[in-house]
Amino acid sequence: MYSHERRWLRRLAILNDYVRIPYANGSSYASQFLYREMSARGHEVTIVGPNDPDAQPSELPPRHISLPSIPLRNHPGLHLAMPSKSSLEAMKDANFDMVLAQSPSALLYAGSWLRQQHGVPLVCVNTVHMPSVYNVVLPDALNHVSSVNRLFEQKVMPWVESNTTDAYNAGDALVCLSPGLKRYWEERGVEVPIHVIPRAIEKRIFDQTGQDDPFSTEATPGARLLVVCRHAREKEVDRLLRIFAQYVYPRVGGATLTLVGDGPESETLKELTKELGIDHRTFFVGEQGLQQMPAWFRHADLFVYTSLSETYGQVISEALWCALPVVAMDDGMGVAGQVTDGEDGFLVDPEAEDADRQFGGHIELLLSKAALRRQMSRQAARNAKDRSDPEVCIQRYLEVFEVAKDHAARNPGGSQLVAYRSLARWAGMHSTLAAMGLMRKPVELNRNHAATGTWTLSEAS
Repeated sequence: MYSHERRWLRRLAILNDYVRIPYANGSSYASQFLYREMSARGHEVTIVGPNDPDAQPSELPPRHISLPSIPLRNHPGLHLAMPSKSSLEAMKDANFDMVLAQSPSALLYAGSWLRQQHGVPLVCVNTVHMPSVYNVVLPDALNHVSSVNRLFEQKVMPWVESNTTDAYNAGDALVCLSPGLKRYWEERGVEVPIHVIPRAIEKRIFDQTGQDDPFSTEATPGARLLVVCRHAREKEVDRLLRIFAQYVYPRVGGATLTLVGDGPESETLKELTKELGIDHRTFFVGEQGLQQMPAWFRHADLFVYTSLSETYGQVISEALWCALPVVAMDDGMGVAGQVTDGEDGFLVDPEAEDADRQFGGHIELLLSKAALRRQMSRQAARNAKDRSDPEVCIQRYLEVFEVAKDHAARNPGGSQLVAYRSLARWAGMHSTLAAMGLMRKPVELNRNHAATGTWTLSEAS
């Protein structure tokens, strides 16, 4: 049945970088959640994204528009959408009432084109931490070259930020996932209304209890550390391993670290555990199915996270929802917006001279003080439920759509120049990104072939 307060919002487009989700991806999981919830409220939701030649019909959303695409060689499973006459006509003919650009790629320019050419209100969602971008795209041989890093930091990143700011300002509202990101984009000149909406938790998955213990029998309950993330250099898992080796393993009897995830750095990280002498206390279990994740969180004793590249860090929210305290680096953005220092976990200043020692000390404290850990566990669940309630999240998005509709009415746009500039930037940026992808060897992801989230949830496993 239609949402009576918003009968005007019949057809919603969600721009997403995947129509099939080949591996764990927080942004796409958020798109799937919004797809399901908005559809359940009577809205006609269409996913607009790149064609995936490997997708099976059961993996696709019931309503979607697949755009022509080119593969990103270094990221198997990721395809870059490209504009074409037929795809532009398909988007125009869909008569969308609102576009939600849940994409950090140049696909958001499809929304800019619809906004300028056809007056469709556009809401963008910031899903990438811009300072981390160059660390992802640079090939290994160049990543440690100081002159190349300076070039990216001083020239390339300001250009990317400026273009992204322009794209956001060509829309009608921007959604950020944390107050820190709101400040970040305000400082860079975003002028459209900015709203902070944390991602919701899918209750049908993360309220599950009573699942079997998935940990290795060698991982003793009471001293189990867990980290869930992609094994890529921007996640700084190597730093976590060094902290464990220096400050936890020698001081906490029976302590283990289990790493859920996969990625280009997995083998390098395994070699590092051998060098550090902790390979017998660390367990690499690969990517796990979304439906299995509550068991990992609920049977762990502490969640640990050293990444500084998160716009949000959905795994933090999932851990807290499952009553798992967190020790993390204070990124001033996504992670810091979720962990309340001293209440449901601890945050450590990553720039402090003794940051790693502090991080290890907090782990030692929580593993040695069961009563404190239980207290933080209860508070973690309460805080997460207050922040990540699905109904609150959806209502806030609906409110943002109202704001965007009013903004579009006051600022009709209609610039042919801006519309065609959007198409040129879309094609140019994705062509450049595809070329840069040739500079890095293809990575292996989801080697476990773990089931990822689905658009309808009925097929998830």
